[in-house]
Amino acid sequence: MHLCQPFKALVLAVALMMSSVLQCCAPGTNGLSGRDGRDGKEGAGLRGLQGFPGKAGPQGTKGDQGPQGEKGQKGESATFDALQRQVTTLEKNIQTLQADVSRHQKCEICLHDCIFGSVGKKTFMSTGTKDSFKNGKSLCAKAGVALACPHNHAENTALQEILKDSEQAYLGMSDVQTEGKFLYLNGEPVTYTNWNTGEPNDNKNEVCVAIYDNGKWNDIVCSNSEMLIICEF
Repeated sequence: MHLCQPFKALVLAVALMMSSVLQCCAPGTNGLSGRDGRDGKEGAGLRGLQGFPGKAGPQGTKGDQGPQGEKGQKGESATFDALQRQVTTLEKNIQTLQADVSRHQKCEICLHDCIFGSVGKKTFMSTGTKDSFKNGKSLCAKAGVALACPHNHAENTALQEILKDSEQAYLGMSDVQTEGKFLYLNGEPVTYTNWNTGEPNDNKNEVCVAIYDNGKWNDIVCSNSEMLIICEF
């Protein structure tokens, strides 16, 4: 009987230990949430490249017209335009004076023996010299002018008035390059003519042109040295 008591005590001790173990291993209830932690530091990564601009948006509606501004000061354009017109007028006057001086200088070669005829801006001049077509061109060229050639009826009449009775004068034209196609000395085609009846007839290689005292024209040979030389400027 004394041996059973220690055994019971041992069984009770083991039971108490098992109860403690089971109680310790049982799950506990959830506790309260803890406080939020501090924010982390901002990352130090590199900034990306800027993208391409987007398409332009639609145009907005036109806004209301603003109030009229104050009147500005008078500009200088009107004064400048007036000065420009004055300069242009002076330049034209200078050109006219230069042309008049040139005319007088060319007239000096005539001294007191020249015969003149004028129409419009053209003046005809003759020293009374008679020569061939070639020499006549050379004579006028030395004076800085050209062999006379009318371009209209008025000029033809002015030339006619220089001629005395039965006189003839060379005109600054010929058809030496192409038969029947008369050209001025500068190579341009003749635009005005006053041929005599039946002329030009190209008789005996007549490639030059003469004006008679009646104002009519005739084709003649260029070597005729009895023709009056008339220059124009």
